[in-house]
Amino acid sequence: MLHRPMATTRTDSIRRLSSTTASHIAAGEVIERPLSALKEILENALDAGATRIEVRVDRSLDHAFSVADDGCGIDADELDLALERHATSKIATLEDLDRLASLGFRGEALPSVAAVSRLRLESRARDAEDASFVTVAGGSITARGRAPRAPGTTVEVAELFFNTPARRKFLHSGAGELRAALRLLEAFGLAFPGVSFRFLVDDRQRFDWPAAAGSGVEGRRERAAALWGTRHAEQRIEVAAERDGLVLEALLGLPEHARATREGQLVFVNRRWILSPLLAQALRQAYGNLLPAGRFPAATLWLTIPPGRVDVNVHPTKREVRFADEHLVFALVAGACARPLAGLHPPFTVVQGGASESRWSERVAEQPRAQTYLRLEPPPPGTTPEAAVAPSPKAPAPRDGEPELWQLHRTYILAPVRGGLVILDQHAAHERILYEEARSRLEGKQGQAQQLLFPLLVELAADRFDLLLELGPWLRQLGWDLTLLGPPTVVIQGVPTGLRTERPGQLLQDLLDGVAEGSGRTASEDIAERVARSFACHAAVRAGDSLTQEEMRSLVDRLFATSRPHGDPHGRPTFVRLDLDELHRRFGRS
Repeated sequence: MLHRPMATTRTDSIRRLSSTTASHIAAGEVIERPLSALKEILENALDAGATRIEVRVDRSLDHAFSVADDGCGIDADELDLALERHATSKIATLEDLDRLASLGFRGEALPSVAAVSRLRLESRARDAEDASFVTVAGGSITARGRAPRAPGTTVEVAELFFNTPARRKFLHSGAGELRAALRLLEAFGLAFPGVSFRFLVDDRQRFDWPAAAGSGVEGRRERAAALWGTRHAEQRIEVAAERDGLVLEALLGLPEHARATREGQLVFVNRRWILSPLLAQALRQAYGNLLPAGRFPAATLWLTIPPGRVDVNVHPTKREVRFADEHLVFALVAGACARPLAGLHPPFTVVQGGASESRWSERVAEQPRAQTYLRLEPPPPGTTPEAAVAPSPKAPAPRDGEPELWQLHRTYILAPVRGGLVILDQHAAHERILYEEARSRLEGKQGQAQQLLFPLLVELAADRFDLLLELGPWLRQLGWDLTLLGPPTVVIQGVPTGLRTERPGQLLQDLLDGVAEGSGRTASEDIAERVARSFACHAAVRAGDSLTQEEMRSLVDRLFATSRPHGDPHGRPTFVRLDLDELHRRFGRS
């Protein structure tokens, strides 16, 4: 018997949302996370002409933070207006969007933050006798009055997302968000070297960057020295170029400064920090074969483009832009950056580490900046590979008649076995070995450190130094012997046993990058897992590394002694077996 579907009555009729619900939705488009709120308020301070900015954090960004500046301030009778949606001093007409020169505009910053927090806005215009304040809870004004303050503005944000509990469930960890705030402030510091920045967490000063005295590239290099350390800043190669109204200035890292991720790249368009796959590709093209696959150049680019030729409002977070002349921008960056890099030739093994290490710095300290790299002598013949497999102490020496192992294209190891052939991926196999060894050390007895003959100084970015402080106990458990001299300098005294020590600085930098890249919303109790994975990935031999018979035999023996020899920590196979019967069939043998 057939049944007709019952008629349904429509109940989801179209209706207007309440103003409260609409404001929360709008706030969610702009304020994705606590860092978004900090970014919007910092942009307002810079647009107000601030020369001094102080950021304070109490416990975590979502708990409470404040931004104080010495900008032009807000008139008392405009404080309420500043908290209304679509109120702004940055544009007046629709045409103004085509010539926007400020870090704004969207007009949603303060009202969006106020809609999902408890906010206090205190400001004094430069010609006013005193300051005024207004407090807001969830978008509703709760108090207003007068307050003593020097000219400028202070925005205090507390209990972010207190009225949207669902959003709080998906917040990043407090420590991770603080590291992201450090990177954000580093970007603003490079974009505005003439502005002093101070950052405090729980009343403890993390940094205090004075305003740069110089202008242009010199001022930027001065600020870079405060951020990355003097050695690293001096090693950067200067670039200056202009074409068809576009102006490019850059500080390019040397090939040994390359990173495992694009975290070392900062791009500014009209002093706005952006993400641009187009410019990242242009930068990679400029370096050409100076970098191996999987390494990304460290570089900072400042592009000045007429406002009418770039759209900065294509995304609510303003991190993406659209260029009117993409081909011209690409050609300018790729061509201008390639010229000073053209004289650099591999190999680079003379240089120690991927993050400004002392041995090289001392060698070139007295040389002219841009030409020092050209004067390095090539490495002596017989140089060992960067990351070789340490022979296992239990691996027996090859006996007479024992089958020889072969390395295919410096990527695969061919090992004859009874009834066939085993083919190992040398990187995946070594990664599985190092991962299990790292987990064993992190969960049990502390690993031993292999002391370096000469301790190395490594200079890290502010957020990576902060991450190092967080990971200290885990790194010590692995076997790292590190001494912190204070931001941004770290001394490497020793590395975990069983590793080659040609590039300990690069390994440490890559390890930190890997942990930071995988942090996201991962719970703090998974830090050991992230450390083990990152260490194994970056310490393992690579495709292209030449291995000796002893090293290959050690790798094979150690792989099959692990608990899961069939796959690496990412799930990729470590080996395949080719049966002799299959070979017989392929050659027509019965």
